[in-house]
Formats: sequence, structure tokens, C-alpha cells
Amino acid sequence: MLRKAAPRLDLFDWTDQRDRVRGNKTDDEIQMLRRGADLLDDAYLEVFQRIKPGDTERTIHADMMGTCLAKGFEWVHGILNSHRNTVPYGGESDFVINRGDVIRTDYVAYLQSYPGHQSRTVIVGPPSAEQRRDYAINLEVYRTTIDRCRAGAVVDDLYRYTMGEYKKHGWPSSHLLIGHGVGPWWHQQEPVLRKESDVVLEEGMALALEPHVNYWHVQDMILVQKGAPILLSPKFNTDEPFIAE
Repeated sequence: MLRKAAPRLDLFDWTDQRDRVRGNKTDDEIQMLRRGADLLDDAYLEVFQRIKPGDTERTIHADMMGTCLAKGFEWVHGILNSHRNTVPYGGESDFVINRGDVIRTDYVAYLQSYPGHQSRTVIVGPPSAEQRRDYAINLEVYRTTIDRCRAGAVVDDLYRYTMGEYKKHGWPSSHLLIGHGVGPWWHQQEPVLRKESDVVLEEGMALALEPHVNYWHVQDMILVQKGAPILLSPKFNTDEPFIAE
């Protein structure tokens, strides 16, 4: 229709240029992402302290959604599942949480259209030695991957490094992605950190990093720099899983 209406109009695909412009954030945008991240972690900390055995996925999820909205977010979505529930993206149900359960989360909450987007791990009751070990394994892979997210890094190299580290531990090593860009209105945009992507990270990109295996899922937002990246969501201490007593 455009060519017919304006035959001399020069049309070309601007997708790559648009993605590159969107991927690099202004200082004001970074502050918006920080605000969203801080507020989402506040919600996590409040809700996690209320978790107790006998709760259902549905009631905890509803508490998380309601707490986010009460704190001022305009819109929120996400998942919350026990490790014993084998349908992690099937919607929260009346599945009952027991002592010893690992609870996986993955929430996105929008504040003036900019997302807080983090994932935090909860263990109900004292964790076992095996649970502590597996959390630590994933955390090490996760943090070393983050450290490599510097200006000039090639996405495919980052992906292959992460999969190689998981393979060393005998863990699944063929994932859809290990992270993605974040920006206004929708939380997932280019660059998508996936296999065979030749995208080069640039200073000023904001990413949500989430290499994870099964329910061992930690996710934070970072700002890419020439040196070590800056953590945009540092309020919640992820050195250990959160213990809900």
C-alpha cells in the first residue's frame, strides 16, 4: 500500500537499528529500572516472610501480585511454583507447599512502564545439604556469567560459556536463553542472550540475566559497562536462598 501510494518512497528494514537504539538506555531510564527493581525486591521480602507450610501456590502468588500493586506498580505478572510441581508455566494452582519445598519465582512488575524484573529462590524450612550445594552451583555459574557481560562481549560466546559450566556439573546444558534486554512496557527485548547470536554487548545496555536449571532460578538486572557490569537490583541478598520458617 505504501509503495502504491508513494512509488518513489525508499523503504528499508530498520529493525536492527531500532533494537540497537532501544537496547542502550539513558540515565533517566536506568533510574526508572532501579526504582522498579528496588520496589519489586521490597515486595519479595515482605511476601516471603509470610510463607508457611500449608499455603498453596495460588495464595502466595495472589499475595505477591497484591503486594506489588499496593506498592504502586501499575501491572505485574509472573510465576511461582514448588519444585514438586512439574508444570512450572502452567499457572499457579492449589498445589500445597510443604516443608522442604524449593519455591521458584519469576516476576515482572511495571512502574511507569519500566520493569522491575528479578527471580528469587525460597526454601521452606531448613535446607538440606544437597539443596545448599545445588543453589551454590547455580549461583556460581550465574555470577561468573554476569561478570562476563561487558562491552565488547559476543552473545554467543556468553551462551556457550554458561552451557559449558553447567555441563561440567552434569547439569542440562542446552537452554533457550540465558537472559535478555529490558525496557519500557515489555520486559523482554533485544539483545536476547541465546545460542548463535552475533550481537555484541554495548556500554549502556540493560539486561536481565537468568541462566538457571530447573527451579534454581536467580535473576537480576544489570547495566553493561566497559568493565564489570553494575547490578541494578542489589537490595535482595542472593548469597543464600531465602529460608521461610
